[in-house]
Amino acid sequence: EFAAALLSQGKGAAFYIQPSTGTLEAFQQLSIEIAAYNNMWGEYQDNLVCKVGDLQPKLIPMQMTVKGCPIFLQLISPCPFSWTRRNAALRFGTQVSGGFPVLRRVQLNNPSPFDIRLDLEVYNQEPDDEKLVDLLVLFGDPFPPVDMAGKEAASSGSTSESEVVLKLDPAAIPSCTFSKEFRSSFRRATLSQESAGEKNISVLIRPHEGVPADSPYSVAPRQIVVPGGGSSDVYISFTPLVLPDTETELCCDGLLLGFMSLDDKLAKRVPNKVRRSHGYEAPPLRVHMEAVLRHPLLEVEMDHDRGMVFYSVASDLLPAKPFFGVLTDAVITQSLKLMNCTKVRLYFRLFLSTPSMPFSLSSTDPKKNTETSHSKKEEREQQLQHVLYPQQNMLVKVSFHTNLELLRYQHLPETQLLPGCQVLQLESGERKLKFNQNLVIEHSNYTTQV
Repeated sequence: EFAAALLSQGKGAAFYIQPSTGTLEAFQQLSIEIAAYNNMWGEYQDNLVCKVGDLQPKLIPMQMTVKGCPIFLQLISPCPFSWTRRNAALRFGTQVSGGFPVLRRVQLNNPSPFDIRLDLEVYNQEPDDEKLVDLLVLFGDPFPPVDMAGKEAASSGSTSESEVVLKLDPAAIPSCTFSKEFRSSFRRATLSQESAGEKNISVLIRPHEGVPADSPYSVAPRQIVVPGGGSSDVYISFTPLVLPDTETELCCDGLLLGFMSLDDKLAKRVPNKVRRSHGYEAPPLRVHMEAVLRHPLLEVEMDHDRGMVFYSVASDLLPAKPFFGVLTDAVITQSLKLMNCTKVRLYFRLFLSTPSMPFSLSSTDPKKNTETSHSKKEEREQQLQHVLYPQQNMLVKVSFHTNLELLRYQHLPETQLLPGCQVLQLESGERKLKFNQNLVIEHSNYTTQV
């Protein structure tokens, strides 16, 4: 509260002197403590005025340079809590390869007294990147104000086609010569500089931060004004890439840089008092982004080591009391357990590869109990997805249905048999029907387990 009171005049910095007045005894030495408070970057200078009686005031020059970005990050979570941390790392956790985009709403807080315009850029940090520096040739203002459509605002004082940012690789200019088009643009911009008296061309060498990209990380909007003493929201999304089958895990490291600009002339410079750099010259907002990609995989545990093998005989249709007639359906059921041993929740659906086969399945998930059988193909297409959180499991029951219709299969020619159905002729003349079927687990990224 004391610091806020000192900075309440909105200058960005304040000096507190203790003691500020008093009596200096004969041959006495007195130490004066000067405390500097700030909430805005810049180069500050002022004079400490020392008045002794009626003597001429003594001016003691003071200088202070404040570096860093005042804007800090606050993550707005759907959970009933939030956290604040300067230069925080935005973690997207472990995600499924090729899955759905993950969106984070991030609040940018500005405790300074001035409105700060941020131009946001996303970089991918690649482990094999050996580049050390970037050479930037800038024409005009590298960060002009833009409107809602993303076009440069007319009031920014831009000059025609020379407003381009070129990112040049020194290896691509072995003889340090420039093309004819570059020299022509340079000359036009130089003439414009002489007529307007403004700095139109600048060359900057800066540390290499990464490769500019819009995937897998992206930010919207790309330019935002964070009001002084207020906050603004941006949305950062992570779109999972498709992980190659040869890799089991991929770490995605990204960096979000917010380059600061001041549109208020008084905020940029106060003659003989304050000077503030902006754009590439000021330290940007830095937000590190982390995510891990994995293949979706469910562990399957069955009752028997041999797998799901069903044995049924036609006599199963005969009831214990013959006078009750013949049964229309006899069912044999086995169970399997699906376990999620990954670090991310998995969305999937279950279905049979050939719906017309005499198999059916049902899950014991009380929320999404679904059943798929040979007579309910449309239900299979419309069934909802299941979800398993890390370290959770689900029991699935698979049934084989013996009915009178199956008995007719032994007399059908092979061309009329269903896919996966086979008639086995034994030496004794007995016939057996063999049905092969696949239970398919389709994940949210459309990869399957069989």
